[in-house]
Parts: sequence; C-alpha cells; structure tokens
Amino acid sequence: MRFDIPPLDKIDIRLLKVFKAVTECNGFAAAEETLNLSRSTISIHISDLETRFGIKLCTRGPGGFSLTPEGEVVYEATLRLFGELNSFRSAVAGAKGKLMGELSVWLMDNMATDPHNPLRPALRRFRARPNAVDLTVNVVPSNDVERAVYDGRCDLGITGSRTDLADLAYEELHTESIALYCGSEHPLVARNLDELTVEDLNEVDFIRRGFVTQKQEMVETNWNSSVSAMHTEATLQLILTGLHVGYLPEHYAGHWERDGQLRRINPSRFRVDWPVYLVSRKLDRQSVLIATMRNDLLETAKSLKLP
Repeated sequence: MRFDIPPLDKIDIRLLKVFKAVTECNGFAAAEETLNLSRSTISIHISDLETRFGIKLCTRGPGGFSLTPEGEVVYEATLRLFGELNSFRSAVAGAKGKLMGELSVWLMDNMATDPHNPLRPALRRFRARPNAVDLTVNVVPSNDVERAVYDGRCDLGITGSRTDLADLAYEELHTESIALYCGSEHPLVARNLDELTVEDLNEVDFIRRGFVTQKQEMVETNWNSSVSAMHTEATLQLILTGLHVGYLPEHYAGHWERDGQLRRINPSRFRVDWPVYLVSRKLDRQSVLIATMRNDLLETAKSLKLP
C-alpha cells in the first residue's frame, strides 16, 4: 500500500467525479445513465483512482455496492473538495459581478401546492441577475433533505424536518397547516367527524410518518398502526383506500377534499401549524452563490407572509 498521495490534477478531478456519482447512485449500474458511461468504463475509472491513491475505495459484487472505511473518508473529502472548488469559481465570478458555479437545492415532497412556498419566485429573482449557474433541484423525503445538506450533497434544503444536526443552520421560512384525514369510504364518515375525540380514534389504523422521527412529531401519533409512509403522497394513497387515517398538509389535501375523496377529522382538535425551514451549512454562509440564493429564499418567504 502506498502512503503518499500524488498532487491532484485534472485527471484526478474527473475520476473523483465518477467516484462521487457511483457512491451517490449506490453502484456502477445505477451510475451509467447519470455519467453517460458504460459500466466497464466506470469500473476502469474507479480502479484507476484506487491505483493512484493506493487504497481500495469500494466493494462490489453479489452482496451489492458499499464503500470501504477508506472510501468513506475519500467520499467526504471529495464533497469538501468540490465545495471549495465551487466556492472559488463563485468568488472569482462575483468579483466580476456575475454568479457562477454549481448550486443544489433539495426540498421535501409535495410543496408545489403550498401558497407560501418561496422557491419559484425566489428562483425567478435569482435568475434575474447576471449568472451562469448550473442549478439542480431535487425532491426527497423531508428527513433526507437535512442529511443531504449535512453530508454536502446539496447546498440548501427546504424541509419540515429539524433534528438539529451539528453545524447546520435552521431558519423558519413559513408554516404549513397539517390536519387529520380519512377517506370517503372509511367507517368514520358515518359519524360526526367534527366531534371525534382522541378516545374515538383509539381503534383506527393510523399511518405512521416514517419521514418524521417521534421526537419531531407535533401531532398525535400513538394510535394503533399497521402501516407507515415515507412520503406525503404515500400517506395520501393509504388514506384514499378507506382503511387508514393520517395527517396531510391542508394545501396538498385540498384537491381531494373538494372532490369528496377526503374528509377532515375535527380540525379544531387535530390540526397544527408545522414549521418549514431553510437549512444550510454554517460554514457555507460566506459563499457568494449560496448566500445569494439563501437571501432570495428568505426575502421571498417574508414577502409571501405579508397580508
């Protein structure tokens, strides 16, 4: 095993990009489309990188793809390296009065119907400036947003999840109203839904929200449960079966409620205003590119709150 690491050059950057993509796609086959490279070419690139660094980065075979402990270290270092390179490009471009670099924003699912979602107007504001920014927007479960910002897989996140991960900054953008629903075919609809109590729901089959930890829950979740959902849409699908009850954002449930497919359960009792946060890494706050997008999101959210 070699202990010296050669000075990085252009070929190393290219190989590290392949390694990053393979890691985030969780395997060579899944990375083919992302990289537009054949599996054999990807394999050669990873082998070349392992040879140059003198360490084994990953294992692949019948047991699936996984990083070695050394590979984990290289992946984390790769994220930091690309972040610094992007910050350098952004800083130099900023000195010329232009935004440049790569920017990644991840958000929790089903925000498109939220009237207080600041992303669309903030992006218009951001793009109105002179820039050549390569922008990526991704939608994932809310708890994955936090982890992606923490891991450096994205620069900014919009999420209802807050586990107070170290080195992350959480800034409230707005709140969305969460209410309890059942489907039109659920046995509860034969009763007066506006008067149901916690005790009345002890026998329902409740949908656990797998994308929110028990510590984060701001609503009742201690009813009987045989199902869990990892996305808001998955929760909706389960409720529409008429077999389960669950919590949904009111702005998202509105369409199906107006169609009579969803019924709200005692909104004066089972309803909460859930905070939605803008999440960023504290060390990235001085990046011109990230700071500009962050400020646009915060200013837009503030304007959307005005009467």
